[in-house]
Amino acid sequence: MKLKDIFSLALNSIQHRHLRSWLTILGIVIGVAAIITLISVSIGVSEQISSRINTLGTNIILVSPGGQQAGRFGGFEARGPPEAGFGSRQTAEITFREADELRTLPGVYRVDARLQRRGMVTYTNKNASLNIIGTEPESMKESVGVDLFNGRYLSTSDVNSAVLGFGVANSTFNDFDILNKQIRINNDTFRVVGILQQTGSIGFGSSDNAIYIPQKTAQDLFNQSYAASQLIVVVSPDHNTDVVVSEVEALLLNLHKVTKDTEDFTITTAATLQTAVSSITDILTLFLGGIASISLLVGGIGVANTMFMSVLEQTRDIGVLKSLGAKNRDIVYIFLCEAAIIGFVGGFLGIALSYGVSLLLAYFGLPSSITVDLVLGGLLFSVLIGIIAGIYPARSAASIPPVEALRYE
Repeated sequence: MKLKDIFSLALNSIQHRHLRSWLTILGIVIGVAAIITLISVSIGVSEQISSRINTLGTNIILVSPGGQQAGRFGGFEARGPPEAGFGSRQTAEITFREADELRTLPGVYRVDARLQRRGMVTYTNKNASLNIIGTEPESMKESVGVDLFNGRYLSTSDVNSAVLGFGVANSTFNDFDILNKQIRINNDTFRVVGILQQTGSIGFGSSDNAIYIPQKTAQDLFNQSYAASQLIVVVSPDHNTDVVVSEVEALLLNLHKVTKDTEDFTITTAATLQTAVSSITDILTLFLGGIASISLLVGGIGVANTMFMSVLEQTRDIGVLKSLGAKNRDIVYIFLCEAAIIGFVGGFLGIALSYGVSLLLAYFGLPSSITVDLVLGGLLFSVLIGIIAGIYPARSAASIPPVEALRYE
C-alpha cells in the first residue's frame, strides 16, 4: 500500500470521528503547551539572571567575611571587636588595612573597601530604613558597575553627598527631582548628587535600594574605622582575573593565618555566580519539565484510548482491507499514521498556545524564552507520544483475522 493511501485512510478515520479526535488532540495541546511554557519560563529567568550577572563585569572580585559555610554576598555587617583577631570563622573580619595590602598586588586596578549598614533615611515627610553603603569615591564608578540615570558619581572632594539607587528615588521617595536636594541619614544631612540606573535584584547586592556615601563619612556616621563589610577588587584590563583571584586568595590566607580548608573569607566573581546560577536553573528546568510531562503523559493515554476505540469501530473495515490484499504492516501503518497525525496537530496547536501564554506572562513581567530547539523538541515529542500510544492498538488491529473482522458487528 502506498504512503499516500495510508495517509488518506488515516486522515479519513480522524475526520469521521472528529469530536473524539479533537478531545484527544486537546489533551496533547495542553501537555505540549505546559511543557514549552514552563521550560521557556525557566530559560527566560536563566537568561535574565545571566544578562544581569554579565553587567557586573568579568574583572570584578568580591571579598566577603566568612568562609564557604558562612559565606554571604552583599550586605554583610562585620561582627566582633578588632581584638578578636584572625582565624575565627565566627569573628573573622575584612579590614581596611587588608584593602591597602590588596592594592599592592599586580593586576589590581582599584579596591573599594565598603562599609554597609542599615540607616534611617528621611526626605520631606517620608522615612525609610535603607542600606547605606560607604564607598571609596575614586573607585565607585568601576566597583558599582551601574550607569547614571541622572547627576554624577561621588568625587574625592565630597563629604556629605549621596548617590541614590533607582528604587530609592522611584519607589521609596517617588521623586526623580530629588537631585541636588537634601536627605537625612541618621539625622545627618546629605545632598543628593546622583541617581543610578535600574539594575534589578541580581548581582553582588542590588544597587536599586541602596544609598552610596563616601567611605570616610560612613566610618564617622557608623563609628566604624577598622572592619569593612566587603572589598570590591577591580582587575586591570591587561591582567587575567583568575590569576588575580589566586593572588588575592594567597595574600588573605597569609594575613589571616589560615589554610584553604579553614579560610574565613569568601571570594566571589561573576564566573562563580554564573556557575551557581546555571546549576540551579538546570535543576529548575528539569523539575518544571518533569511536572509538565505528566500532563503530556495523560494526553498520550487519551490517544491510546481513542485508538483502541478506533480499532473497534473499524474492525469490519480492517477485514475488508485484508480481504483486498492489505498486509498486517499496512494496517499497523494506517493506525500509527492516525496516531501521529493526532500528536502532530496537538503539538502544533500546543506550540501556538504556548506563544500566547508567553506573551501574557511577558505582559505581567515574567520572562520567558521560546527557542527553536524547544519548539522542534515539543513537536517531535508530541508526535512520538502519539506513535507510542498507538503502537499497541495498531498491532491489535493487525492481528485480527480477516474472517473474524468481517463477522464483527
